[in-house]
Amino acid sequence: MTQSTGCLTREDAVQLVRKEKRMDRRVSTALELIHCNLHKRISIAELARAVNLSRWRFCHLFKTEMSLSPSVYIGTRRMLEAEKLLGETFLSVKEIRAELGNLDRTHFSRAFKKYRGLTPAQFRRRLVDNIHKTTTQYAAT
Repeated sequence: MTQSTGCLTREDAVQLVRKEKRMDRRVSTALELIHCNLHKRISIAELARAVNLSRWRFCHLFKTEMSLSPSVYIGTRRMLEAEKLLGETFLSVKEIRAELGNLDRTHFSRAFKKYRGLTPAQFRRRLVDNIHKTTTQYAAT
């Protein structure tokens, strides 16, 4: 865990997955690449090339090992990171999109809403509202 953010580093995440089960080294390598390049757009073809597999074979192996397709896994990791950034920083949604690979505004909002049930702005507003409610509850007691 990193001291500043309190979140898992990519090495910690890979080690955690490795502990749960023995993972194919190529999938493990792909996970490291995904975590290192979460802020960039990395294609499935690039990941497959990095581990010396065809795109089809890589997707099949990844899904077998992770129970998710590579694209779903990458999207989920991005949404987790977006959620963390929305909650822990004062970055605007536009800046967060830029941090996560300059995603299209509409696509990002739709994907986030599918993931959390709220748009990024609604999610942040709800977090702020919950903080204010908690603060006023403690002040009232």
